[in-house]
Amino acid sequence: MSEYELLLYGDVWDAKRGRQRGKWVAVEGDEIEGVYDEKPGPAAEVKEVELVTPGLIDLHVHLVWDGTGDPVETLRRQSEQEQTIHAVAMAREQVEGGVTTVRDIGSTHDIAISVADASRRGDITGPRIYASGQTIIISGGHDPFWGMESDGVDAVRSSVRKQRDKGARVIKISATGGVYGQAVGEDPGMSELSREEVIAAVEEAHRFDIPVAVHAVGTEGIENSIEAGVDTLEHGNLMTSESLEKMVEKDIAYEPTLYIYKTVAEGEGDIPQYAYENAQRVSDRHWEVFEEAIESDVRILAGSDAGSPNIPHPALHHELRCLVDGGMTEEEALTAATSTPAEELGRPELGVLEEGTPADIVGFADDPLADIDVTGSPSVVVADGDVVTE
Repeated sequence: MSEYELLLYGDVWDAKRGRQRGKWVAVEGDEIEGVYDEKPGPAAEVKEVELVTPGLIDLHVHLVWDGTGDPVETLRRQSEQEQTIHAVAMAREQVEGGVTTVRDIGSTHDIAISVADASRRGDITGPRIYASGQTIIISGGHDPFWGMESDGVDAVRSSVRKQRDKGARVIKISATGGVYGQAVGEDPGMSELSREEVIAAVEEAHRFDIPVAVHAVGTEGIENSIEAGVDTLEHGNLMTSESLEKMVEKDIAYEPTLYIYKTVAEGEGDIPQYAYENAQRVSDRHWEVFEEAIESDVRILAGSDAGSPNIPHPALHHELRCLVDGGMTEEEALTAATSTPAEELGRPELGVLEEGTPADIVGFADDPLADIDVTGSPSVVVADGDVVTE
């Protein structure tokens, strides 16, 4: 028989089947050809690892941000061309770190949409990228440097249509202020887009079968977003227990992004003072919300906010550490970074290792099910059939 392009040997884990001891994963082209008990034949490459998992998925990154203490200041100094070059480099960092799929929900000049197209064509080395491009905000709202200022229901609907035309695969809206972004007028608890505007964004996006991710820190904005039926709620720092119950009823997924708020609340390095003070206001309740979320039936997604202050790319392993520190098991945390986000993206095949599924695979020399920090040190990464690091 002809030889396989790649064989990976080790224990195999996905959330569907759990841990399978001593398996061979065969890769042919851009697919998994099969998972076998015995070596199925010769191969051009053979890799032995401790554990093989599906490619990791980070549902909240910003490729144009550089992860310094004040990435907005970096943006001010960079041209659009420099920001694009940086985003391409960060895409490579992500995939070489074992993150084979990302959702970029906020980029200047819609750069992430172009980078997503380039990665899909194979023009650059990067993960699968689901990009929103610019976000929909009120005038002077959260993250104005990549925001589409949209005041009123008609303006919001128009902005959704514009992002769809540009190729956005997710619509990002800001329902509240945030911790970081601008020194003046940044109040994380304040509701920004009105309930009617949030509803309009969701209705218009869903009319075109495009999901909506909402930045929502403050209580009122969270409630408005849940009422509107967004698809994923990002952050949720000041969420009430009642709102969490409504999320379960409406099947809205929760993406806590614990690591970024923990980091900014520590205030180390060059993080701006205003951001540190804002983070201090919302940090304690954030962890309480996450603990309640674990006890509920809400679907929890892993998102690192990579690129944000003191969060260099890739950062998913740090977020997974926070999920475990907050009460999840290692297996639950890995599920939040594989099968659950794969299903959220409408691509459940990305979260399993079985015949005919895309060859997005990560191999670890140590066991992330025993120590989640291992996810930051993959020994083999296969993205769409290509070995990108070893």
